[in-house]
Amino acid sequence: MKARLNQQEVDYRIEGTSSPGEAGVQLAADTDLTAGNAWATAGYVVAPWLTKNENELLRNGLAELVRAALRNTGLEIAADWDVTNYHRVVGTDAARHLAVVNQTKEFPLTALPLPVTVLEARVSELCGRKVRVHNPANGQQAFHLRIVRPQITDNNPPHRDTWLDRLRHGLNIYFPVAGSTADSSLPLVPGSHWWPESQTSRTQAGAVYNGNQYSVPALASATTPLEFIRPNPGPDEVLLFSPYLLHGGAVNLNPDQTRISLEMRFWAV
Repeated sequence: MKARLNQQEVDYRIEGTSSPGEAGVQLAADTDLTAGNAWATAGYVVAPWLTKNENELLRNGLAELVRAALRNTGLEIAADWDVTNYHRVVGTDAARHLAVVNQTKEFPLTALPLPVTVLEARVSELCGRKVRVHNPANGQQAFHLRIVRPQITDNNPPHRDTWLDRLRHGLNIYFPVAGSTADSSLPLVPGSHWWPESQTSRTQAGAVYNGNQYSVPALASATTPLEFIRPNPGPDEVLLFSPYLLHGGAVNLNPDQTRISLEMRFWAV
């Protein structure tokens, strides 16, 4: 599938049976937590996050979770080791990387370096509605650290989270922990949260992307040109975005830095 990312052509190799979506806009029937905000049309905003001290505590604590996951695979990792060097110790060892990912793909909220209420209060302020980290569809309360090595396709394929029913009605955040730059941060298609489903074709669940299988259906094609951008939040900023936006395909083009990010989902109280 051809697309453009930051005005450069990319080709996403996606396999699996695909079909056009049904008529209608998915978000029109769901809760829109972007509504009423200046950024509702775009579907995302880059905004100041917590206090400088809280941002530092959060970032350092999350980096330590990655170090701990590496230690659990048998590596000796110092307390001050720079996690942007993740790819240097893991390399292309698929088994070790999977062992780390299996630890970092879902943490309980008690593992957060800050009380979750601090994050919930700030996201509530940014979207103008009280939200919390509690999925009403399944009761899940968790956060995720995504690790994307440079020049290796560790990232999800382009998709909407809401192609999985349990992820509808919410709002997402992306907070840079390490190695998040204009060449590695999360891409998205502004305004695509209001695209009719018939404007896209998607695979069934379990799409194969660059040889790896994922649980989420993947975007296979679109009738509108796909123009992805990387909003690229700074170290004291957060990317808040609608899960109905087309996003993903975040190939890390950094020459020598692993990208690590905090990803969380919020729903209305």
